[in-house]
Amino acid sequence: MISIFVIFIIILYIVRRPRIGENEPPLVPYKIPILGHTFSYLFNAKKFIKECKEQYGECFSIYVFGHVMTVVSRNSLSEVFRYPDNFDITSGLKEHLPLYLLFSYNGGMSNEGNKFHIKSVRKQISGKLDLNISVVQKYLSKGMEKWIGDCKHPKTVYDAWNMINNIIAIPIANVLVGEEAASHEDLVNSFGKFAFDLGPLLFIPPLLSFIHIKLHELFITLPLRFGWNPVSHHREVTMKRLRPVIEKRLKERNELGDNYKPYHDLLEYYMDQPNFDYTKPDNLPYHVENLLVIVFSSITTTSRAAADALYDLAGRPELLNELYEEALRIDRECNGSLTVADVKRMVKLDSFVKESLRHNGIITSLPHYVVKDYTFSSGLTVPKGRKLRLYFDDMLKAKESYGEDAEEFKPFRFLKANSPATLVERSYIVFGGGKHACPGRFFAVNEVKLFLHKLILKYKVSTQSGKIEDKIYFGPYSFPSKSGIVFENRV
Repeated sequence: MISIFVIFIIILYIVRRPRIGENEPPLVPYKIPILGHTFSYLFNAKKFIKECKEQYGECFSIYVFGHVMTVVSRNSLSEVFRYPDNFDITSGLKEHLPLYLLFSYNGGMSNEGNKFHIKSVRKQISGKLDLNISVVQKYLSKGMEKWIGDCKHPKTVYDAWNMINNIIAIPIANVLVGEEAASHEDLVNSFGKFAFDLGPLLFIPPLLSFIHIKLHELFITLPLRFGWNPVSHHREVTMKRLRPVIEKRLKERNELGDNYKPYHDLLEYYMDQPNFDYTKPDNLPYHVENLLVIVFSSITTTSRAAADALYDLAGRPELLNELYEEALRIDRECNGSLTVADVKRMVKLDSFVKESLRHNGIITSLPHYVVKDYTFSSGLTVPKGRKLRLYFDDMLKAKESYGEDAEEFKPFRFLKANSPATLVERSYIVFGGGKHACPGRFFAVNEVKLFLHKLILKYKVSTQSGKIEDKIYFGPYSFPSKSGIVFENRV
């Protein structure tokens, strides 16, 4: 038995031994056969990738999970955004977040599906900020009352990300499906938990990929073969609450004709699509899964940004006081009813949010596959089929763009730079870049600012430790701290 295992390991080593062609980005040497750099990448990615870049330049390759992966930064990273036809982000994201394996009625991340999601977000969510802003602030206030409440006596909250996710889910649910459907607590709870329920399954390290990538897919889909699918419950809850709303709206359309006043939510947009016919057995589930893709990509990412910002704020009491002065002045001028123009005037808060996003801690992100052999301006060539990851942390801390103090957290760094948090720039790649830049960033940033604005007006916040808390890291990803944050009423 031992001899068979040894033979298997030898064969695996020979088969999986990386082969680097001439003029490719240099392969960083490794000491552990078969495993390569996997442990360093999983458990010390920040230090490991930084040292690789310092020693091998802005474009280098590492060997993780049985495959060669090229990490690109600075000029090479910018070229990935500039020439998107040469790099396939859809395949990269499908491998990283294989929603298509979990969705029964909708692949979730096909090229056409992605185009539809981008169009719907751009048109219905970010494109209707003026209409959505009143809905967001109304339900943010209700969410804060529910999940934070009265803090006459100091209240300590641990894992603030989870709490903020529950708050953020309420206004987003109202924007997506309207106030009638979102009045149901089970629907809002489902939206809030959706990404967290899928997360453990989608973020399992692909250890079986050392043998073959398909084995990892087989492993994470095993529960589906026994009838368990985390999407199913959320799909059923959503259909249950949307069906009567759809029927009511269709009845209104028939009775009112040209006098029908369309709702401004995403559900109405789906109902206007030529392929919408909820009476067909698979049609409503298909559109609901479209909706769940938006839920997955919006609520958790927005709440994560808000949680990061809250921890950044709570550890800096002098900053909290300065932002409170701005918030109080704007609140008085608009009598507590904010417009998009009022949110835009929160220049100090905007600069702080942008700096918090710049320090999000993500090391590498946005996997791409090379469509055909591509030679960067540096002269290095990446072959067709090679997986790339973008070195976000390096780009966001570039001294050429942010000065010698680029590593420092300076909340008002952008105050006089005419550079709002939504602006995609060469070095500010939090929301991606080029034509694939996140279309929901306008809505997300405004919601984060509104959340912080209302929180600053209502509460004093501090970290329980009295220190600036560090993020939690797993592989190249960072997550908000779970340390305690103390809330106390201002008055």
